[in-house]
Amino acid sequence: MLLLSLLSVKSFAQRYLTPVFSSTTVSSNIQYGSSTNYRGNTQNLLLDFYEPTGDIATERPLVIYVHGGGFIDTNQSKNLVHIVAFSDSMARRGYAVACINYRLDTSISNRAVINAMHDAKAAVRFFKSNRTTCKIDTSLIFIGGESAGAITAMTTTYINKTSEVLYSPSSPQSTNVTVEGNSGNPGFSSQTKAALCFCGGTKTVLNELLFDTSAIEINPNPSLLIIHGTNDPLITTSSSLNLAIRANNVGVPNLFYPMYGATHCPWFFPLTDSWKYLDTLIDYTVPFLYACVQNSTNINEVNKILDVNIYPNPAKNTINIVSKSIDNKSITVTITSLDNKLVYNKKEIINGSKLSIDVANLMSGAYIIKLTSGEEYFYEKIIIQ
Repeated sequence: MLLLSLLSVKSFAQRYLTPVFSSTTVSSNIQYGSSTNYRGNTQNLLLDFYEPTGDIATERPLVIYVHGGGFIDTNQSKNLVHIVAFSDSMARRGYAVACINYRLDTSISNRAVINAMHDAKAAVRFFKSNRTTCKIDTSLIFIGGESAGAITAMTTTYINKTSEVLYSPSSPQSTNVTVEGNSGNPGFSSQTKAALCFCGGTKTVLNELLFDTSAIEINPNPSLLIIHGTNDPLITTSSSLNLAIRANNVGVPNLFYPMYGATHCPWFFPLTDSWKYLDTLIDYTVPFLYACVQNSTNINEVNKILDVNIYPNPAKNTINIVSKSIDNKSITVTITSLDNKLVYNKKEIINGSKLSIDVANLMSGAYIIKLTSGEEYFYEKIIIQ
């Protein structure tokens, strides 16, 4: 069962959950590697490193953030306003954060995707080779990003076979078909703890293939967080759901959060309500990372508030909601299509721990069901046949 849920965090100071540091220290343009770009020139690979000011911890979890831009947009970089704000927020919570640049290209292609992956893997290895200097807990390295950066985080985390490097199939093909590449810091593992996929997916709206879900396997099994706008015009919600479904099918701990009505990377300043969306992005990310830092064996259980089971799924005429935790309580049930159309919205009472919902009038397809009880939430993707 694929769970989509939120964690209510009490307002007390807790490292990795709340901002326990008043400021951060930033070291800019640190070279983490170099490699040959599509022009045949050597490109230095740079990162900005954020850490809590005055932190006495000798080992901290690390979040590596990869900017977007379709692998081609030179106007996007590690210095974007929202990336700086995200990094600062995470560092104030006690994380070390690295925002990287990587080799860009002329089009979305195998070469562009693999070059970005090789650079990101080099960044992971850089911190493992400098673990003492940077005070990194190398067992807790997370990599995430937005759009093309999300695809890069996915490939960095899950591609571990030469055959997988041939994906995506679009030309031009990479001249380096090794898993690790040669962007720097050889001799260290590029394994990460989890991937953060923000507005990424398997393909673009133009059907350009970006990531093969078969690369997501149970061994190794880094956890996966997916956050996606339901009105994304560039990478569809169904494209990101494919990642979650694959992860769920092979037993990889994962969470999927839809941002209802949101466009592609809605936290991108100065889009309307960008700061609100950035706050939401952080609110979704923080409990997921905290669960990973606590070495939870089940991300879903750590983040689940309402003890709910929904069956059957897929369903045809009726879905049943079972929950002892909200027996005889009022809940609001909403069902929304993936294009953000509300098809069911009603307050219900669960009596005898069970509630049945008639869905016979719904068209076949995928929907998101949301249960609300007070300030607690539960989400799940359901299929109507």
